Amino acid sequence: MFYRQKLMLALLDAFDGELERTDFQKYLFLYTQICQPEGKRDYDFVPYKYGCFSFQSYADLRNLEASNYLTYSENLKLIDKDTNYISLLDSSDRNKVVKFKEMYSKYKGDDLIRYVYERYPYYTLNSEIYERIFPTKQRYTLEVSEEERLFTIGYEANSVDTYINRLIKNNIKLVCDVRRNPISRKYGFSKSSMQNLIERVGIKYINIPQLGIASEQRTELNTLADYNKLFNQYEKTTLLHSETYLQQILDLIKQYKRVALTCFEADYHMCHRARVANALVKMQKNLVLEHI
Repeated sequence: MFYRQKLMLALLDAFDGELERTDFQKYLFLYTQICQPEGKRDYDFVPYKYGCFSFQSYADLRNLEASNYLTYSENLKLIDKDTNYISLLDSSDRNKVVKFKEMYSKYKGDDLIRYVYERYPYYTLNSEIYERIFPTKQRYTLEVSEEERLFTIGYEANSVDTYINRLIKNNIKLVCDVRRNPISRKYGFSKSSMQNLIERVGIKYINIPQLGIASEQRTELNTLADYNKLFNQYEKTTLLHSETYLQQILDLIKQYKRVALTCFEADYHMCHRARVANALVKMQKNLVLEHI
């Protein structure tokens, strides 16, 4: 069991072993924001239907349900309420969980949602209940550019929630996955899962595997020189004969304005998506490119 999953069980234990699902998400969000330092938080959250929501936490809860630690329906319930899950945490975290419960258990339902919305307005962006919570208060809007632009983004070392937030904050409308084999052991980054999750927050997804590099070619890559050798060969072969697919992306940029090429590597120098982006800039001279 991951430590972050122990934290969720401990938090549920602190609230007497049962919480309504939306309340649990809000408590988990507040705990990570208040009790964990930025950069070391167990979960990141995205603006979703009822405010802050973590897709990773949802996957973890389903795994805990499959392992018979809890039931997941309208309410989250610990199956074994006699086990002290708080004791599974480090001493400093045990104290934090207990104090957190003392401070925030007075907030429930709409009062809890209102508390979170007021303090973290970014997460209200996609809320379907904002007008019910604040009938007369203007909804928060994110100040972002609408300028036509091409981005590249890697998901290495990111949770899917962190990754999605980067898309939202750059106002990206379409993700173009340039992996040959869009599969991943990491939750949220295989093709069907990735498409499902990012389209839930209103961002389109497309995979163009013809622009990818076969896995067998990506062996023995230890230095930047190794990567450059591979990518130079890629430019002379695959990319040279991919004008149709490159034009497809340029057409999509005209349609969606802000498009991101995505692949695995965090550093675009180590990823072929940079070569695809450079080829697109050569085809459309005024295209603005940004690596995020």
